[in-house]
Amino acid sequence: MVHSFGGRLVVSLLCPALALGQAAAPSTTFTVTSRIVSVDVVVRDGYGRIVRGLTEKDFRVLEDGKEQKIDFFRDHTHDVMTERAKTLGEKGQLAFSNVDAGGEATNSVNIILFDFFNTAPQDQLYARRQMIRFLEALPPGRQTALFVLGTRLRMLQSFTGSTDRLLAAAKAMRLGPSTVETLGEQQQDMDLVSKFASEMGPPSPSNNTPKGAMADMFASQSGQDVLRAADITKTALDQLAAAVSGYPGRKNLFWLADTFPAYGGPALELHDAADAMNSNFMSTTDMAEANNTEASAQIAIYPISLLGLEVGGSGPESDTAPNGQELKRQFNTRSAMHEMLNNLADTTGGHASFGTNDFAGALQRGFEDGSNYYSLAYRPENHNWNGHFRKIAVKLEQRGYSLSYRRGYYAFPDLPPLAAETGSLLSAAMQPNTPEATMLLLRAKVALPDAEHAAVRVDSVIDPGNVQFLIDARGRRHARLLVTLVALPDPEPGSKADETKAPLPPPQTSGMYVVDVDEAAFRKVLADGMPASQEMKLSPGRYRLRLGVCDLNNRRIGTLDMPVEVGSAAGIGH
Repeated sequence: MVHSFGGRLVVSLLCPALALGQAAAPSTTFTVTSRIVSVDVVVRDGYGRIVRGLTEKDFRVLEDGKEQKIDFFRDHTHDVMTERAKTLGEKGQLAFSNVDAGGEATNSVNIILFDFFNTAPQDQLYARRQMIRFLEALPPGRQTALFVLGTRLRMLQSFTGSTDRLLAAAKAMRLGPSTVETLGEQQQDMDLVSKFASEMGPPSPSNNTPKGAMADMFASQSGQDVLRAADITKTALDQLAAAVSGYPGRKNLFWLADTFPAYGGPALELHDAADAMNSNFMSTTDMAEANNTEASAQIAIYPISLLGLEVGGSGPESDTAPNGQELKRQFNTRSAMHEMLNNLADTTGGHASFGTNDFAGALQRGFEDGSNYYSLAYRPENHNWNGHFRKIAVKLEQRGYSLSYRRGYYAFPDLPPLAAETGSLLSAAMQPNTPEATMLLLRAKVALPDAEHAAVRVDSVIDPGNVQFLIDARGRRHARLLVTLVALPDPEPGSKADETKAPLPPPQTSGMYVVDVDEAAFRKVLADGMPASQEMKLSPGRYRLRLGVCDLNNRRIGTLDMPVEVGSAAGIGH
């Protein structure tokens, strides 16, 4: 059954076996899947220079010490920008896609994430200047997107090879509020606690609040802040992974922040959820899931610490020296942070930068890594998906080279998604200002109302490449996707809404896209895609249509924004 609100959704495929609505449930189904582990490797020589021209025979891959057969190999160290990438944005006025042609034509894309939420205000301004300095020297054609993280993730500039667009977005960036305290502010808090306890005097029998209890209160508050930061950060990482999954090749995430409430790698097995209250770590389960999410999206994380040169507490001073305990605490905290950043980078195949004020140089090195690498893939011989961390080792026949690659993954089993959970995931992806999800590739054309058609018409095509098809005992292929179209009001910049009126729910149409085809029809689906049409009557005005599709078999999501203007002869498109 198709459920529709404010519009209708129909399928326009020529294949009669594919239809929206209900289909006879097969008696037996099984999933055609094969676990593939992808590893991107950056190779540098003893002088730090990129090593090019290696072949598959030069590499060996081991998982938990056991050598694996390499099933796929590609050298990306000689790839060049194609002409197609240089024509980014030259589409029809009302033609849309959630993956730009420029991203498809390159071997990697780059994401710069300026993390206001986890960066102290005094560090934001200098870091912004350094980022602008880097962008001014960035050659055109490097597909790059610019995001900022406050209490939520925002995209300032979508993927573009235009340095001018990136610079304009960076210069227009407004610095954001932060929850990060400097070491001086933390020390002031502790001094206040000590002074308060001293003035109160020793506890009396009627006063059962010990001296350390006030400090514990501050620690509890800090723990709550850490949990909030971890939750916001994990949500942002999930959204970024969903936004870039549809782009082929390596994705490089340059994460600029003071603190990084994330942790990855085998040391996770030493921590549990309770540790998150007293550290900068996410819980074991959350970070393991985030780690696999980034790995599945082929994202290499480059954490860049904005703390700059670190001179205080430069060594483990004696406890008896003046301020020795505080210097020792600072030194231990800094060492733990460095270890965490290295682990986070190693786990994903990136590179950590800390103890430097040259943030532009750190970005430059990362961009060089991201466009010069080797792709390897193998099918693990160990089929026991018990959720444990599996270590990956890549070795070269030649000696004297340094290798950067992700050091492992979590062997989680495939679990069938819950319908309610899938619906909530799609609902979250459809929210305004959420970056477009590209786990499912979508293309659409919008036809505005005319004399013959009173409704806005959206003709879309879902790329079947990332759709999970089940096959039954008769050889028929099955898939079920939830499709939603929402028309969000998009008023003129600077206009104010009428606060005296309660906002109306936006017009929307939803339906179930059901596939039930034989082998011959399935080949046609793979060749032509999965088209659908939706119609919606809208009052004159500016709208941002958001199309959302969710595969109920694997929870992959694709969303697509389409700005239009109804009631005039012109439409507004990308």
